[in-house]
Amino acid sequence: MAEGRMTYNVRYGTSWPVVVRRGDGAGREGDIAIGLLCRVSDGRGEAADSSARTFDVVGEGQTAIARVTTEQTGSRISGRPAVYRVDDPYGAPLGRITYRRGRALRGARARWTVESVTGQSVRGFRGRLFWWAVWWPVGLPVSLLWLILSLLGEGDDAFGKPRRVIWRDSSRRAHLVFRGVADEYRVLDGSWDPRLVAALLGLHQSYDPSEGSGANGWYASS
Repeated sequence: MAEGRMTYNVRYGTSWPVVVRRGDGAGREGDIAIGLLCRVSDGRGEAADSSARTFDVVGEGQTAIARVTTEQTGSRISGRPAVYRVDDPYGAPLGRITYRRGRALRGARARWTVESVTGQSVRGFRGRLFWWAVWWPVGLPVSLLWLILSLLGEGDDAFGKPRRVIWRDSSRRAHLVFRGVADEYRVLDGSWDPRLVAALLGLHQSYDPSEGSGANGWYASS
C-alpha cells in the first residue's frame, strides 16, 4: 500500500470515468490508473431513489476490485442520510460511506463520513463557512444572473457553490482534501485503502461531478 501524500482525480476522457493516482513522471506518464467507475443496474430503473448507487471499481483485467451498494437511501426532507457499503470482490467489507445532503433553510452543509473497516473514521463538509457566507449574498445572485444569460445564449457556466471538502478525524487532523477548483483529491494519510478511496471518489463525483464529466455524469445511464 502506498505511503505518504498522494493526489487522485477522476478523468472522463474514456468510455468510463477512471480514478487515477498521480505518479512521479513528467506530465501524465507516471500516473497510475486505480480503476474504472462502472455503474451497475439495480434492476429498478427509473423507480430507483435518486440517492441509490450501485457501481464497481474495475481494475486491470476488467476485474472488479471493489463494489459500492446502497444500504439506506437518503431524504432531504427528513434529513435521513444515504449510507453506502463498500466491499471487496469477495463480499468482505472495506468500509462504509455516509452522505447527508445540506439543508439550505437550516444553513447546513452537505456532509460526507467515511468509516474504514480498520476503524478509521473521517468527516468532511462541503465548502468552508467563510465562502458560504460570501456565496449566499453575492454568489447566488451572480449565479442566477449567469444562468439567465446562459439560457439566452449570452453567458458561460453559472458561478458555482463552494465545493472544497476536507475530511478530518475526531482530533481535527486532515486525511483527505478535495480541491474543487483543481478537481483533485489529495490523500494526506497513505494508510487508507486505495479501493476505499476510489469508492469515495466515485460516490462524490456522482453527486458533484467535474466540469468535464459531460455525458458520463453519474457514469451515464445504467
